[in-house]
Order: sequence, then structure tokens, then C-alpha cells
Amino acid sequence: MKGKAKAGYIVVRVLEALHWLGAAMCLFMAVSRPLAPDWFFSLYEPEGEIMSFQIVQYGFMGGLNMVVTSQTGFDAGLQALMAVGSAVTSVLGALTFRRLGQVIELCYGGTPFQKPVVDRVRQIGWLVVASPLVTVAVSLLSYALCWPGYSFQIDVSGIIMGVIVLALSNIFAYGTKLEDDVEGLL
Repeated sequence: MKGKAKAGYIVVRVLEALHWLGAAMCLFMAVSRPLAPDWFFSLYEPEGEIMSFQIVQYGFMGGLNMVVTSQTGFDAGLQALMAVGSAVTSVLGALTFRRLGQVIELCYGGTPFQKPVVDRVRQIGWLVVASPLVTVAVSLLSYALCWPGYSFQIDVSGIIMGVIVLALSNIFAYGTKLEDDVEGLL
């Protein structure tokens, strides 16, 4: 690989590694929060302030807001659930960047119109669609399990981006078919 392709490949691999690291950190928080609540309380315990628990990744958002009082305090289970949801979206992001790196490898020195590229782009589309669906599922579950006072918010506009990538995979599939037809004529 040369120049821009190599630089893009390196950036994609670094982003993949950062997503895996983020997933590990989120899982650590999910496990350690319920096991060591006193440590977390000592970090920040606001009285009467609004606490937001949100999963936000690439514009996909799902979350809850709550007012922390002496009666409600922090909900360790809710925070663990949100951390697990964040870990899942980070894993989906890491898998997306892995597939993107594979697309760069496959396209270098060849045409992008080949079956493995079409498959990877289609996988990227489904991974991008899955990310906001995870945030919606975690938010709905959190909202259903919480006491009154929680407000529910979702922004699922990221699904549109996934649909666009899936449409792009169909364009690549059509390009692959055309290229095969041209090779058959020659």
C-alpha cells in the first residue's frame, strides 16, 4: 500500500483498537460499579442535580435523565446496564472499522467491484444499523425498569446512515455484476 491508502488503513486500525479499548473500559465499569459502589459515590454525589446516563456514539443516542436525591441516589444496576450497552456499541464500532480495513485491503491494487468488497460493505451497513438499535433497546429496558422521575430520549436518525450504506452495497453488487459481464464479453 502507498500514500493515502496506507494512511487510511492505519487510521482505521487505530480507530478499531480504540473501540476495543472503549468496550473493555465500559465492561470494567459495568462490573466494578455494582461491586464497589462506595468508591463511585465518593467521586461525585450531587444532591438535587440532574444526572444523565447516555449512550452516544456517532450521533446515535439513547439515554435517561434522572434527578439525584437522598432518597433515589445512584442506581448501580442502571449504570451497569448503560455501561454494557456502551460496550456493545463500541464492539459494533470496532467490527465496523475492521470491515472497513478489509475493504481498503481488498480494493488496493484491484477494483472495488468484487464479491468480497460487496460482502464487507453490506456487513458494515448492518453493523451501522445495529448500533442505534442497541441504544434504543437499552434505553427502553432502562426506562421500563426505572422508578418515576426518569425521562426517556432517543435519536434514531443513525439508522438512515445504515440504510444508505446498505444501498451503497447494492450499488457495489451491481458494479460487480457489470464488471463480470464485461469480462465475459472480452
